[in-house]
Amino acid sequence: MVEIVTNRYLPVDDGGIPTAGPATFSKFEGNKAFTLGPSEPDIDDCFVLSDEPAAPIDTRAEPLTKLVSAHHPDSGIHLEVHSTEPAFQFYTGKYIDVPDVPGAPARRARSGFCVEPSRWVNAVNEEAWRDQMLLKKGQKYGCRIVYRAWKE
Repeated sequence: MVEIVTNRYLPVDDGGIPTAGPATFSKFEGNKAFTLGPSEPDIDDCFVLSDEPAAPIDTRAEPLTKLVSAHHPDSGIHLEVHSTEPAFQFYTGKYIDVPDVPGAPARRARSGFCVEPSRWVNAVNEEAWRDQMLLKKGQKYGCRIVYRAWKE
C-alpha cells in the first residue's frame, strides 16, 4: 500500500518534460492509500505540494512534509519519505532492468519504486518557475530530506 500526499502534478510533453501545470493526476487520490500492482498504476511524474511555483532557495527552516508512506503487508516493511522541498518525483519502476551479479539477483520492471524530493522538474527552463531554482550570488541552497524505514 502506498499513500502520496498530493495528486497535483506537472503534466509532461511528448518528450516527458514538464512544461505546464499543475494539474490533477487521475491514477490515484492524494492522501488515500492505493496498491501498486504488477503493472498499474504506471507512474513517473513530478508531484507538487502547491500550485504556485514560489519556493525559497533554502527550505531547511520549513517544516517537514510527509510526501509518501508505503507499507508491504507481507514483509511488514514500512517506508516514509519526508522533505522540505516543494516537489518530488515518484517512479514505479517500469524501466528497471538490472542483471544479476554475484551475490544479488536480477531486478526487473516493478521490482522497486523511488521517491526523489526536488524542485519542480524543468524549473530552470520555465520562466515562471525559475526563481525556485536559480541560485544568486550570496544565496545558499538547502533542504532537508528524511527517509524512515522499519519492519514490524
